[in-house]
Amino acid sequence: MLEYQVKAINRVREYAKIKNIEHQTRIKEICAPYGLNFQELINKVLLNPVTINFHPDRYSNNRKTIIENLIEQGVYHGQFRTGTTNGGRTAFIGGDRFLWEQQLFFDAYPQVSLDRPKYGALNLFQYPDGASVRFGSCFLSLKHEIIDRCTFAYGDSSTNPSVLCTSDTFAGVLSELFNDVRGKGRLLNQAVSSEQEALAILMNTCQTKELGKNLDYCIEVHIHGDILLENDVDCFYIDTSFKHTPIGEQAETLCQKYKINLRWIRERQIEVDAIGEIFRGPMIPVLAQRIDHRFGNSQGIVNAALIGCASRDIFLNQNAWEDLGNEYELFQYLKQLWHTVGYFG
Repeated sequence: MLEYQVKAINRVREYAKIKNIEHQTRIKEICAPYGLNFQELINKVLLNPVTINFHPDRYSNNRKTIIENLIEQGVYHGQFRTGTTNGGRTAFIGGDRFLWEQQLFFDAYPQVSLDRPKYGALNLFQYPDGASVRFGSCFLSLKHEIIDRCTFAYGDSSTNPSVLCTSDTFAGVLSELFNDVRGKGRLLNQAVSSEQEALAILMNTCQTKELGKNLDYCIEVHIHGDILLENDVDCFYIDTSFKHTPIGEQAETLCQKYKINLRWIRERQIEVDAIGEIFRGPMIPVLAQRIDHRFGNSQGIVNAALIGCASRDIFLNQNAWEDLGNEYELFQYLKQLWHTVGYFG
């Protein structure tokens, strides 16, 4: 890692230490009635993989798709280098992402740095669609060794989270998890009735088989330093809609080249006629109909692969879509259509 990347982790650690004893005391009180050591709980939670959800078929700023760049470069880069995002497009000096990163990491990163943290989430329930499906139909699952160069936030960093920590000061995140268990009856996106139930879920050794469909609740992870595919990635999970397509073939090439396990996520698709206006607005069913007609042979469904076809066509042939909105609006609509498919599909 570069000096300023190490500095960022250390500054987060020092920040977390201020309240870490207080958070540890809280977790000990929760664990004690069940004979559970709080450190055992933390260790178990941190054994869950860090996942990075993304769309492999979107264009980067070099006019190649994400997966093409991954194959050629062998490195997963962040938005400041690729110009590609599935969230807000503010990764530039003075942009919102830049400003909150400077605050989040206590100005450790030089303003001109492109080697900034990469964003993922802790897959607490080992969902087969990743920890944060909002950000992509596919995901990389990282090896456990990455954990020592990660920082964590409870919730999305764009919301200015108050709990920020490292793997060795992790009690704060657990404390916030249990605050939501007690106050809101939820453990991330799962409904729970008690702290006892939450403890049982967190200590469970069985993998979740159902899709998580988790759009909004996460333990955000910031990976500092390079993510090298061959050294740092365990598995690549890709939506089954990409099978027998060029993207699917490239996924196989990627995994063979960098010795990564390839896993297929059950295809998420939704009938176009079933898409309403309430979830993400009135333009989403209109866009879905256009995509189905243009790329889906009017079969009445939309999935990750078809949304990707539309994204690339809009990039190359925007005039054909301008009746639905300008470039920024279309970008937003595509995101929202994926949210719809990822949640309901």
